[in-house]
Amino acid sequence: MKSCNYKNFIVYIIYLSTLLTLNSCTTILILNTHQEKLNPIKEIPDSAFLSIIEPYKIGIDSIMNEVLCYSRSEMFKKKPESELGNFVTDLCLERFSDKADICVMNYGGLRSALPKGKITIGDIYTLMPFENELVIVELDASENIELIEYIVSRGGEPFSGIEIIINKQGEIQYQKKGFGSFDENKIRVLTSDYLANGGDDMKFFKDKKQKKVGLKVRDAILEHCLVKDTISPYLDERIKYEK
Repeated sequence: MKSCNYKNFIVYIIYLSTLLTLNSCTTILILNTHQEKLNPIKEIPDSAFLSIIEPYKIGIDSIMNEVLCYSRSEMFKKKPESELGNFVTDLCLERFSDKADICVMNYGGLRSALPKGKITIGDIYTLMPFENELVIVELDASENIELIEYIVSRGGEPFSGIEIIINKQGEIQYQKKGFGSFDENKIRVLTSDYLANGGDDMKFFKDKKQKKVGLKVRDAILEHCLVKDTISPYLDERIKYEK
């Protein structure tokens, strides 16, 4: 499998995306009409401009189409649990298992599915187009309960490292997934800086000290895929509603 040199091309991607947007935009004009609607007039891209950027576009396409690994099945996001959410949070926690106890992301942050078969660099950029960094935030026991209750109240959010059970009476129980335990009064949560700053109404994180791990969420996914030949998505009932 080829080495992943996507980082050298990010500046080109942003630059060319901006140029393409400016040259293929749609100008909206309101004409003197009795109908209450807008009449779009699309500007025709300049052929000379397109000829200039074409070699760069081809180079970018070749990078974005580079195959990182293969997946045995398509990964969608859904609630309360999804193969896609498990995949992202598990790989992040696995990478920093010596520094964090659990990993929490948000449903809205996963922007697309991942296909069955070939997974490319472009697929990962589409899944995670943001520049969010991974950070670790420490929660005490009461704040951790707020986090668990938040996940349940949202009908499920991507998480890893714990199992949540909601019994018939609606009571919430949780435990560390797998072996070992963690300090209930100092639970280390791996998440994105966007969420750590209180994004998506995660108020229990706000104003907490953040420890950066030096890696973007997207880059963690890219690097994981680079070293994996084949991915086997799965569900494991990490959030379970008793009937």
